[in-house]
Amino acid sequence: MNFEQDSIGFLKSFAKRCKGRPFSAEQVTLAAIKKGIAPADLRAWGKVYPIGVKEGWLRRSNVAFRRSMGNGTLTLGWVGL
Repeated sequence: MNFEQDSIGFLKSFAKRCKGRPFSAEQVTLAAIKKGIAPADLRAWGKVYPIGVKEGWLRRSNVAFRRSMGNGTLTLGWVGL
């Protein structure tokens, strides 16, 4: 299993399903884990999102989500394009 390839494909598919609707990075992470896509360190997902932005199928949303894996801090979500 190649996490980088699998995670990019998964995120791209997730973003397409949620096209135009904001979602949190944690929603993606949890859904990917259910499909068996999980790195040893969940922070590895951080490098996947800039790829989607650069390729033009993902952007930041203006909706903030409370992070269940981040001590309840708020962070902006994402939107599939």
